[in-house]
Amino acid sequence: MRVPILAGLALAATAVLILPAESRAANIKYSCEDGTALTVTFSEKAADVTLPDGMKLSLPQQTAASGFWYSDGRYELRGKGEELQFAVGRMAPVTCRDAGEATGQFDRATRAEVELAEKDTGFDMKGNLTCLRYPNFALKQLDLGEKGAAGLYIASSEGPCQLNPTLDRKIEDDTAGYIWGAVGPYAFFRGADGWNGGLPFVIYDARTGTRLMDDVVAGEFAGLTLIGEDLTLRYRRTYAASCSLIAAADTCAATIRQELGLKPDRAMPDCRAAYQPAIDADPNAAKDIEAWPSVIDYPVERKLAITGTSLVAVDGDLTCRPSM
Repeated sequence: MRVPILAGLALAATAVLILPAESRAANIKYSCEDGTALTVTFSEKAADVTLPDGMKLSLPQQTAASGFWYSDGRYELRGKGEELQFAVGRMAPVTCRDAGEATGQFDRATRAEVELAEKDTGFDMKGNLTCLRYPNFALKQLDLGEKGAAGLYIASSEGPCQLNPTLDRKIEDDTAGYIWGAVGPYAFFRGADGWNGGLPFVIYDARTGTRLMDDVVAGEFAGLTLIGEDLTLRYRRTYAASCSLIAAADTCAATIRQELGLKPDRAMPDCRAAYQPAIDADPNAAKDIEAWPSVIDYPVERKLAITGTSLVAVDGDLTCRPSM
């Protein structure tokens, strides 16, 4: 019986090295031919490897004739494109392929973090600058230790990780709290706070700085697929109704179906369990609590192009909770 190579790596590991934060890049999940999986964090200097049991290794970059090569002398990572081979000692290497789960399916980026002096932040206080470098542009985030970034920027992919007021395009957007990632020419920014149990996000065209759309996602994206310049997003969308499915079940259900473009016979979720804890905490206010507007999470598919965006509801479960 063949023993998966990754299953026993934790027992063989003798040292765990942590890659410095300023060198970190995107996490890429790989599926291996022996049925196991590993996650790799690539950067210009090293590759962090997370084994199936959570064990972490850091492999320094080596000079390769082609593709990439990371090794600490015992553990080795070699590859080209979306495929790599991982080996330990003299054991035969196992082939692994990109599982398409790079940081929520965002594109791979090289990450750098630098500390800025007071004179360089524009705020008379020290700060930290994070730069995500993609092939055709970079995203920059200035943090001053407060909730939400002090500055978000779309910039050239060339040059060092530093602020350039002349060339950097600053994003002025109440929805954008932090960098989230990018897919092709599309830059994603997420909110600094949640909204009714979901997470607000906004997408920009990184080439022009044009704001293309915003919405609220429940959890992570189920899929981000780019064909040419057309991006398809699949996710559970958070929607806040103006009515309660508890207090006015039939009329509220009709309103929700109409506003979300659902079929007339689309079943509504049972909201009682989500409202019940608040009712149990204050039984005398039960009627008022039951009247709280309902929040619905439902699956959608959104098409995004430079010319516009479209949204359709797709099959899947709907969930309900009271508005916060």
